[in-house]
Amino acid sequence: MNDNTNTSIIKSSPGLLKLLHENNTTLDVFRREMLALSCLVAGTSFQKLKELEPEMIVGCVFDLKRENDNKFDEKAIEMSFIKNKIGYVPKEKNEVIANLMDAGKKFSAKLISKDWEGNWLKLVVEVYLND
Repeated sequence: MNDNTNTSIIKSSPGLLKLLHENNTTLDVFRREMLALSCLVAGTSFQKLKELEPEMIVGCVFDLKRENDNKFDEKAIEMSFIKNKIGYVPKEKNEVIANLMDAGKKFSAKLISKDWEGNWLKLVVEVYLND
């Protein structure tokens, strides 16, 4: 038998085996969420967020729900944190997610960064489709 013959059931490269063995990766084959959108949260300047902002740490999760009765946007998706409205998925980016939510799909948003610019709290989030 040739010493170079790979007798394993699954063919793999030495580089992949080394990477997995050293545990230098966050490979999660059972992940139950999928990134759908990265965006700024719209409308934060209309909310009173001064007291709530210190509790919003990077990585915290915002709840998303459809706001069907919104007079400015028929596809409005409200974002909330600890049952407080903080803003919306931007109107120019919400149609597909709104349609999926109307069909019963669940979404959430994870805070990526925050920064005060004057009286405006700039929130950057990633919106995830949850299983």
